[in-house]
Amino acid sequence: MVKSKDLVIFSLLFVLGISFAYIYNEIKTTKEDIFTRIEIDQIEHISRILKNIESDFISSLGIKNEYDLLESFNNEENRKKYEHIASLLMTPNIKYAYILQKDDTDRFRFLLDASKTDKAGFYQKFDVTSPEYMQAYTTAKPQIIKQKNIENLYITLLHPIISNGEVIALFSVDITTEIQDLIHNSVEPLENFFIILIVIVMLFMLLIILQLFHYFITRKRVFTDPLTNTFNRNYLEELLHVINLKNYGIAMLDLDKFKSINDVYGHQTGDYILIQASKIFKASIRAGDILVRYGGEEFLLFIHNRNGSALDVCERIRESIFLGEYFYDGNEIKTSVSIGLHKHPSLEKNLHEAIKIADKMLYLAKKNGRNRVEIYDEKALSEENSSSKDISFVKEALDEERVVCCYQPIYDYKSGEIYKYESLVRIIASDGRVVLPFEFLPQIKGTNMHYKLTQRILHIVFEKVIESKKSISININFSDLTNPDIQETIVSTLSNNGELASKITFEILESDEIDDVELFKEKTSMLHSLGAKVSIDDFGSGYSNFKTIIDIEANYLKIDGSLIQNIDINIKDYKVAKSIIHFASQSNMKTVAEFVHSKEVFDKLVELNVDYMQGFYISQPKATLIEEEELFL
Repeated sequence: MVKSKDLVIFSLLFVLGISFAYIYNEIKTTKEDIFTRIEIDQIEHISRILKNIESDFISSLGIKNEYDLLESFNNEENRKKYEHIASLLMTPNIKYAYILQKDDTDRFRFLLDASKTDKAGFYQKFDVTSPEYMQAYTTAKPQIIKQKNIENLYITLLHPIISNGEVIALFSVDITTEIQDLIHNSVEPLENFFIILIVIVMLFMLLIILQLFHYFITRKRVFTDPLTNTFNRNYLEELLHVINLKNYGIAMLDLDKFKSINDVYGHQTGDYILIQASKIFKASIRAGDILVRYGGEEFLLFIHNRNGSALDVCERIRESIFLGEYFYDGNEIKTSVSIGLHKHPSLEKNLHEAIKIADKMLYLAKKNGRNRVEIYDEKALSEENSSSKDISFVKEALDEERVVCCYQPIYDYKSGEIYKYESLVRIIASDGRVVLPFEFLPQIKGTNMHYKLTQRILHIVFEKVIESKKSISININFSDLTNPDIQETIVSTLSNNGELASKITFEILESDEIDDVELFKEKTSMLHSLGAKVSIDDFGSGYSNFKTIIDIEANYLKIDGSLIQNIDINIKDYKVAKSIIHFASQSNMKTVAEFVHSKEVFDKLVELNVDYMQGFYISQPKATLIEEEELFL
C-alpha cells in the first residue's frame, strides 16, 4: 500500500506551503494598502491647501470667468504674489506646482508656475500627454495621474479651479515621496524570505511526488502480471493485511485443457488465450472485484458482495469464455473455464484456508465435466440443515390446514390466452412464512406423510377446477400412482365427473425411478381411461426412453427447465430442445417449455415452434388463477 509516512509529510508540506503563500499574500496586500492610504492622505491634504488658495484669489481678484483669471495673472504683481503663496507647498515631496488654462484651441498654457527651478514663462505652452487633463476640465472633478516609472514623479494631482460653476483653470501638482521606497525596502527582505520558503516547500513536495510516482511504478511492476496485466500472486501478501473477507466471495478459475492448447498449438497460442481470457474476466467483473493471476492458467477472483451474487459473476464469466471465439495463426481454438466458488470465505481461519477450499471446488468442477461452477457454501449448508422440515412439520401443516397451492399459468402464445395452470404446493409456516417444496419434500419422500400430502393436493386442485372451470396440472410421482389410497381418490373423483377429468393433467416426472415399465403404462392408461391427460414432466432430464414415452401415449412433453433456461445462448441446449419438439410433433404430443425467464428465451421458443410456455417472464406462481391481462407484468 502507499507509504503513510510519505503521505503525512506531503500533507504537512502542503499545509505549510499554503500557509506561507497566505502570509506572503497578506504582506503584499498590507503593503499596497499602506501605499494607498499614504496617497489618499497626501492628496486630501494638498487638495485642502489648493482649495484655500483657489478661494483666496477668486475672491481677492474678483475672478468670475477664465478671461478674468487670465487678465489677473497677466499682472506680474498678482502672479508673483500667488506664485509665492503656491511655492509654500514646495517640499521635498512636492517639486512642481502650476496653474494651467486651456486656450481656444484646447492647448494648455501656464498661468502660474511656483517651481523654484526650471520656471515656465507666463502663457507658455504646456504639452499634455494624458487624457486626465481634459477629463478634469469636462467633469469638474479632480483627477490623479500615477507615473510610477517616471523618475522623481509619483503622482500628478489635477485640481479644477471653478468659478460660477465652470472650470476656468487647473492646479497641477506633482507629488513624490520616499516613504513608499522606505516601506518597500523594509518589507522586501521579508517577502523574499517567504518566497524562498514557498520554493523550498514546493521542491520538497515535488521530491515526494516523484518518490510516490516511483513507488507506484515499482509497485505496479512488482504486483502486476506482465502478460495479462492483472495482479500477480505477490499482491496476495498485500491483500492479506487489508482485505475484509466478510465483503467478498472467492472464486478459483482455471482454463480447461490449457496444457493441450500449449502442446498442440504452442506456447505463443497459449499466451494469446491467456490474454484474451483475462480480458473477458476483467470485462465480466465489477468495480470492487479483484482479479489475480494465481499461476499458469489459474486465476483467483475476489468478488465483492455489495451488488448481486458471486454466482452470477462466475456464471457470466463461464458463459463468456465458452461462447468466445479465439483465432490465432489461422487456427480456431475452443476453450472453457471451470470455477470453484467459496461464497463465505470469512468463515475460514484465514485467506489461505479460504483459497484452499475454492481450489477444492475447482477440482470438483473439473471432475464433474469442466465448464461449470461448483459452490462451497458452508453458511447455506448450515442454514439448510437448520431450516429443512421433518415429517412432524408437514403433519402439523396438514392438521392445521396450512397446505396451499399456488398456480402458474401455462401460456398459449399463438392465441395469446392462458391454456391452463400448473398447481405448485406450498406450506404456510406458523410464523406466516411461505415454505417452498424443496424444504420439506425430500424429508418425507417414500413415507406415508408424502401420500397424505398428495391426497390433500388432489383435494385442493379438484375443488379449484370445479369452482373455476379452468384446466389445471397436478405434479405426481409414479409411486403416488401405485398407492392404493391415492388411486382410489383419483378414480372415485374422476370416474363420475367427465368434465372435471377433462380439465385435469397429471404431470409425471420423466426422471422418476420406474422399475416396472409395464405397471407404469398400466397406470397412465388408467388416467387416460378416466378422461384425464398425462404430461411427462422434466423431459430430457433422464435418459429419455422414447419408446416408453410413445407407448404410454402422453398428451404433453414438458421440456426440462435446465435445457430451456440457457437456450438463447447455448447452442447445444437449443439443438436438444429442437429435437424434443420435433419428436413430440411427430408423436402427436404437445410441448410445454418451463423456466421461460426472459424475452430472449421466449423469442427462441417461438422460433422453435414450441406449443406452450410457462415461467417468471410470463408470470410467477400466484395464490389465485390470474387472467391474461395480468401476464408479462
